[in-house]
Amino acid sequence: MLFGWVTLTYVERSLIAELGDDVQQRWNIIATDHANEGQDHVVRTIAHVSRGATGGHHAVSLFGAADTLVAGNIMTRPEGDGLQVGKLEHAAASPEDLTNDYVYFSGPLEDGILVVGQRLDLLYRTQILVFRALTLSGFIVVLTMLSVGYYLSHKSLRRLKDIETALSKTSEGDTAVRISENGGTTQIDRIAHQMNLHLDRLSRLIATTRNTAAAAAHDLKSPLGRAYLSLGKALEMADQGEDPTEALTDTQDELENMRVIFDSYLQLSHIEAAGGEHLTGDVDLENLVIELVETFALIAEDEGQSLSFDVEQGQHYVIKGNVQMLQQMLVNLIQNAVTHGPIGNVISVTLNRSDSIIRLAVADKGPGIPEVQRESVFEPFLRLDPSRSKPGSGLGLALVRAIVEKHSGTVMLVDNHPGLIVVVTLPSLGS
Repeated sequence: MLFGWVTLTYVERSLIAELGDDVQQRWNIIATDHANEGQDHVVRTIAHVSRGATGGHHAVSLFGAADTLVAGNIMTRPEGDGLQVGKLEHAAASPEDLTNDYVYFSGPLEDGILVVGQRLDLLYRTQILVFRALTLSGFIVVLTMLSVGYYLSHKSLRRLKDIETALSKTSEGDTAVRISENGGTTQIDRIAHQMNLHLDRLSRLIATTRNTAAAAAHDLKSPLGRAYLSLGKALEMADQGEDPTEALTDTQDELENMRVIFDSYLQLSHIEAAGGEHLTGDVDLENLVIELVETFALIAEDEGQSLSFDVEQGQHYVIKGNVQMLQQMLVNLIQNAVTHGPIGNVISVTLNRSDSIIRLAVADKGPGIPEVQRESVFEPFLRLDPSRSKPGSGLGLALVRAIVEKHSGTVMLVDNHPGLIVVVTLPSLGS
């Protein structure tokens, strides 16, 4: 609407200015004839022009003293001098005329007043055409917008139905279903992308839960079976009057193994469910590592291994977090290196910093982990020893990753040629 009003105003001013110039030029021509040929010649010229100007489009009149009409087709002298826009009483005017508005120029000519005008038919016809054109273009624009709006709404509705279908299938247990993504940038496309990420995470969680349940059942089956047999043996020995202490001790050991598995799993669940309110303490990693290395150095020595610690001096190693969780992370890393390392194993713990990132690395000279299995070892209860001959619950690295991610860090495994390096990066607190 504003654009149409501006357009009409511009057209009106342009045409009035152009007609005004034309009217003023004709007035000047008549005034020149008056000066050169005299008033009688001008009167005859005006009379001749008036008879030929049918339809009232052109107006010209010469008024004498007391505003009496001397010659022309304007019956009454208009008020004011100079270039004007207004109504004129034209001798040829009729009710069917488009308008009675004129652009006219009025000025003194010797003892009289000469008025020359041009009716604004062209202006009003142009305004009508412009109005019709704007109306038509407005209709086309509105129709186009409605069509585009319908297309977009229909497309959005189809996308929403796809999302509804995917969520419905997911609720029925189909964790493989995903929402189609067309690479668009609309809000629905962004929502679809985020929902697919959540569905991926949900699928991984469900798969992890299933694998965890299967692995837990596998780990619990053996000690539970052995405990059952030991209890049976103890009962048999008691019935025969023999001492069942050894069998009961075996039963107690198997039950202790099951307790360790349950405690580890509950600890993992607690860490994963913990909120940010548990990560408010200032923890000095350097002091924490020094304490644990001193403790585990004796354990490693008893196993025929060595443990050392190297730290880059002059750096700040304080992070925001939970000291118990970080202690558990370090214990698991060092304990894994000792447990799975052979006699003569060399374990080194290093701590350094680059900008705002603290890097903690635990390296050993043990058997290492094949590259294809380095990601899977972070899954709960997964153990590379199928026979379960070595002690452990299979939750060590799963706990490490949960604790590191809870502290906004990362953990990765690197080949040590031979052996393994576990690299943990954590954001530092301050400079």
